[in-house]
Amino acid sequence: MPSRWSRWQRHLVSRIVAPVAALVGILILVVIAMVVYLAGQQTADAVERQRELARGMIDIRLQELSNMGDDYAHWDEALEKLVLRPDRDWADANIGTTMSERYGVDMSFVVDPAGRTTFAMLDQASSDRSAAEVITTGYEEILARRAAGGPDAVTTGILVADGLPALAVVAPLRPFAAGTDATRDSRTVLIFVDPLDATQLQHLSRIYRLPDLRVATGGASDAANASILVKTIDGTIDIPLEWRGDDPGGRLLQRMLPLLVGLLFAFGLLTVFVLRQTYRAAEALRTAEEVASRDSLSGLWNRAMLTRDLDRHFADRSVMPFALFYLDLDGFKIVNDTHGHDAGDQVIRVASQRIADGLPDEAKAYRIGGDEFAVILSGAVSVPDLRQHADAISARIARPIPFDDLALRVGVTIGIARSPEDAATASKIVRMADQALYAGKRGGKGQTRFAKTLVKSAAA
Repeated sequence: MPSRWSRWQRHLVSRIVAPVAALVGILILVVIAMVVYLAGQQTADAVERQRELARGMIDIRLQELSNMGDDYAHWDEALEKLVLRPDRDWADANIGTTMSERYGVDMSFVVDPAGRTTFAMLDQASSDRSAAEVITTGYEEILARRAAGGPDAVTTGILVADGLPALAVVAPLRPFAAGTDATRDSRTVLIFVDPLDATQLQHLSRIYRLPDLRVATGGASDAANASILVKTIDGTIDIPLEWRGDDPGGRLLQRMLPLLVGLLFAFGLLTVFVLRQTYRAAEALRTAEEVASRDSLSGLWNRAMLTRDLDRHFADRSVMPFALFYLDLDGFKIVNDTHGHDAGDQVIRVASQRIADGLPDEAKAYRIGGDEFAVILSGAVSVPDLRQHADAISARIARPIPFDDLALRVGVTIGIARSPEDAATASKIVRMADQALYAGKRGGKGQTRFAKTLVKSAAA
């Protein structure tokens, strides 16, 4: 036996285990490579989405500034207080301070048609500095574009103000009410400038979920895969905005790679023990099949096993004699309805044990559903012997069944069919035993009926 087992083992390893192990190992390596690739692609996609979000952030902020600038410039009172009859106090309160506190715009200017700055407020404080002095890059270009757009044109763009990248809007001050527009050919403009300082970048970082958003310094960006490049309106300066890029692929690898490497190692160990596990798996399969063939409440064989056993009995032409008992508990429904399902379950368990206890070794007991049972008794057994077995089952079941402080009582009605006397097929012997059972039920319960007597009665 050891040598035969050794040859079988070598055959299994060379023909099955080794190829399967190699195939699975290659598949695991392919999966690891795919995970690494997909992780990189996932990170690249996430960063590209962040880039689109950052570009949209600039566009949205410029549009907000355009709307604010147009609203304030297209206002009769603003035209009156800033151009026609300048009122410094009104400008401080309604332009500079309001824009800073309400909208986060730290720089506000009013520039007349001659290019002179007539009002300036920087960080909520009045200033004598001119717009041209503060805005060092893009100033002339944004004014020229606004003028080229016509008397009512509003222009936005990216500038450099006090050494910082800034978003700006230039809007012409003009009357809102219909009528004569004395300033149409000579517009004074309102300029709002929003520097991208640390505070503003932090604010935008929270809103747009771009962690550590900043203006890159020192040449090339330290995070080129998480940055965008914007230009000043005159195209002379490139401004790199960078942030800590999202890395879902890296997070995926942190979770998956150890698992996959561990899986590869575990598979190697599994291959070493596969032969031992084969025997155990076969044993477990046999146990599982037996469990699947058992009724969970009673522990008896179930209806599926009864069907298989009957089919086996009739599979051979030379059918061995046997008897099929069909049993149905009398009074079970009353117990179940009166004392509850726990009491009913106890009755099923005890009755099942009592049915199986007195049977010979060659007999098998089944629970086929609810309070119905079956017994197959193999071999040529006479009718008196069968009745003796049935009476013994009835007597055992009739004994009181203890449950809590109660003594529950049920009976049993039994129908018996024999093969080959009563039937030569599985379906017919089941039908004959079932008919005998229900004949006993109609006759007053607690009886044992044989299918043979039913046939004789029908013939008579």
